[in-house]
Formats: sequence, C-alpha cells, structure tokens
Amino acid sequence: YLTLLNTGLLAADPQTGAVKAWVGGINHKYFQYDHVKSRRQVGSTFKPVVYAAALQSGMLPCEYTPNRELTYAEYEDWQPKNADGEYGGVYSMTGALSGSVNVVSVEVALRAGLKSVADLGRAMGVQQNIPEVPSIALGAVDASLQDMVRVYATLVNGGLSPELHYLDRIETPDGKVLVNFKKPDSRDFKRSLEADYSAAMIQMLEKVVDEGTGRRLRSEYGLRMPLAGKTGTTQNQTDGWFLGFTPRLVVGAWVG
Repeated sequence: YLTLLNTGLLAADPQTGAVKAWVGGINHKYFQYDHVKSRRQVGSTFKPVVYAAALQSGMLPCEYTPNRELTYAEYEDWQPKNADGEYGGVYSMTGALSGSVNVVSVEVALRAGLKSVADLGRAMGVQQNIPEVPSIALGAVDASLQDMVRVYATLVNGGLSPELHYLDRIETPDGKVLVNFKKPDSRDFKRSLEADYSAAMIQMLEKVVDEGTGRRLRSEYGLRMPLAGKTGTTQNQTDGWFLGFTPRLVVGAWVG
C-alpha cells in the first residue's frame, strides 16, 4: 500500500458553481474513499488567502519584505524555514507568492493579522476551523479539495463565493424525471473579497504559472491559455497540491 499514490481531483465553473469533474480516487473497487471531501493540510495553496488578507489590510503588492530567518518567541520559539534553505534580499508580495517564499509569507500574515487571515479563509470556503497561529501562512490548515476549489473560485469570480453543485435531476432509464434539484442562484453568492483585491490576486497567481513554482505548465506541458494557480506541498512531500484556473474553470488536484 505504501508504494501507491492516491489522488483526487475536482473541477468547477467559478461563475455558476457547477461541478464539471469529480474524481474521488484511483480505483473505487479497491479504495472506496473520497479524496475530494477528505481533509488534510493544504500547504502553500493557502498562501493566496494570506496575501488577499494583506491586501485587505492596506498592504500593496509591490511592498517589500525581508527574506530573513526569524524565531518567534511568542509562538514557542517557532522558526519557519524556506524550502530551498536560501535567505537574503527582499521580496514583493508578488515575488514571494510566485516563489512560495515561506518566511516572507509568515511576516505578511502577521502584518495582515492572523485573525483576519483565518476569517477570510472561512469566508472564502474553508469549512473547518482555522487556527490563528502563524503556521497557517505555510498551510497548516486542514481543508478538502472541495473547500479549496471554492476558495480559488471566489478569486476568479470577483470575490463572490459560489455554491458548488453537481446534481440537476434524477431520471428513469426512459427519461422520466423523478426529481429536479434547484440550482444555486449566482445572485445569492456572498461577497467574501472586494473585486479589486481578487483582480490583484489573479495577477499575482498568473506570475506563479508564468515565472514561479508552476512554470512547468508553460515550459514542459505547453499550456498557452490564460492560466493562474498555486502549488503546495506538505512536510516530506506527503501531500502534493495544485489549484489552477482559467477564466471559466477552476481545477484542484491532490496527490499523496
């Protein structure tokens, strides 16, 4: 069992919330477990929530933060580290998000306010409690693919959080409709983020794909359409995430 990779994938229309694809696992015959609904730490895919909260607090995408290793005595001497072990210089929010620079993300989260970050994450779609600790900047948040697709759909949808739905009706084999289900009305979607901030976040996440940790989508896989997103991993590569989107589709994938 330890030699197998499991996976889940969810794709949805961010403007209507309609689910386009739902892949719960690699083989339902042997693994009857839905990785779309299961919760696990989301890694750096949570960082857009941190940076969106920072924009809300008044920070600008071009503001610079030092890339330095710090120890936080008030949080049990916690000392976050960058994945590549490199420090020095300064980063704008755009550059830090593109390169997924951990220590800068923590500083940005603290400046934005941990409560503000947690509140925004819940408003955008995370169903579980988000602890108000600095490690949430690195993705120490338990959430599902379903939650995270809704978070990113909120960004694409101008700050309005869509309700995901996948079932329109049930029919008999000869086409008789047994029941119709009411579709969510986009006019009822709640605003979680101002449109200007969501537009700024989209531009920042485009850089992730064009120049940052998601650039292989361009260079290796040759995708040329408008595309943005964020990669994420957890300790020891236990979980691998990607949340990506075009103007009309949000796709979340987890492998682990």
